[in-house]
Amino acid sequence: MTSNKFGIRIAASALALAVSYGAQAVTDEDIMNDHKTPGDIVSYGMGTQGQRFSILEDLNTSNIQYLQPAWAFSFGSEKMRGQESQPLIKDGVMYVTASYSRVYAIDARTGEEIWQYDARLPDGIMPCCDVVNRGVALYDDKVIFGTLDAKLVALNKDTGKPMWIKKVADYQAGYAITAAPIVVKGKVITGVSGGEFGIVGKVEAYDANTGELVWMRPTVEGHMGYVYKDGKAVENGISGGKAGQTWPGDMWKNGGAATWLGGTYDQDTDSLFFGTGNPAPWNSHLRPGDNLFSSSRVAIDPDDGSIKWHFQTTPHDGWDYDGVNELISFDYKEKGKTVKAAATADRNGFFYVLNRENGDFIRGFPFVDKITWAEGLDPK
Repeated sequence: MTSNKFGIRIAASALALAVSYGAQAVTDEDIMNDHKTPGDIVSYGMGTQGQRFSILEDLNTSNIQYLQPAWAFSFGSEKMRGQESQPLIKDGVMYVTASYSRVYAIDARTGEEIWQYDARLPDGIMPCCDVVNRGVALYDDKVIFGTLDAKLVALNKDTGKPMWIKKVADYQAGYAITAAPIVVKGKVITGVSGGEFGIVGKVEAYDANTGELVWMRPTVEGHMGYVYKDGKAVENGISGGKAGQTWPGDMWKNGGAATWLGGTYDQDTDSLFFGTGNPAPWNSHLRPGDNLFSSSRVAIDPDDGSIKWHFQTTPHDGWDYDGVNELISFDYKEKGKTVKAAATADRNGFFYVLNRENGDFIRGFPFVDKITWAEGLDPK
């Protein structure tokens, strides 16, 4: 009886999703409330805070074992390599990326392809770690994603035709984009990949409607950030204040710290949270110092790209741990007071809880056995 009831309810939910294509546009309000609206998934992480929690009641611990495949969709042969995308769903249409910078719109009820877009990459792209893509962003009538030749592409969600294409960085210098962008206040926020090739990590914001660059923030100490007004770059402060504080010589000029996994956004503190990757070069003996802002979590103002605070999880990272794992926002009660916290499970083996208002360390503990690079965490 339980399984039959479950099957009927899920079928009804699926039919409710399968409405006509070309329906409602995605608004800023839709994105901010994504975690409250189980009918659609319009943001990477099922909500800007990245909690990936659904309020759906049809699925729970008592009936999850009755789920069965309804359909399957092929993205190509094994030559197409890895598949790491999180699908988004709007009005019965699933939008999902595939390897080699491809995007598909699929009928969520039947699994039938509606349209496909292929970025047709140039020769000479340099993805360090497979040719994957992690997903799209939805905004208004657009499906927006990044490519392995370091471009942002906005497609019409009904036809898959390009609406604008913008170059984020030079792929021949080692840059790529593998992360899903996010949309905050009408701006598309994206990071970059390529830390293994001596690039300088950064986060950039683009106008979601026009594709025009709004601001750029480097994630390596010593590099100037910019805001863009009427197409002109205006200096907006050096990341970290000045060069050479935590890097020897000119090593900061090609310091890595790629923002390759994407970010989250917390509306309460009006902050973007991005993790940064390994410093460059990998040989840590060549770069004594903490090497900021590599292997860190960085809080960024979404309006102008200013850095609010940072927390480095692996100073002087010589193990390629990176610090890109998402910082997930949440509140909890302690001693009768609400704590605005954020947490991340780092690839260095430690779990961190931070104050998301100022980046202060609250607590941390190992979540894996046999950590060899550090004896523990010092709260000081």
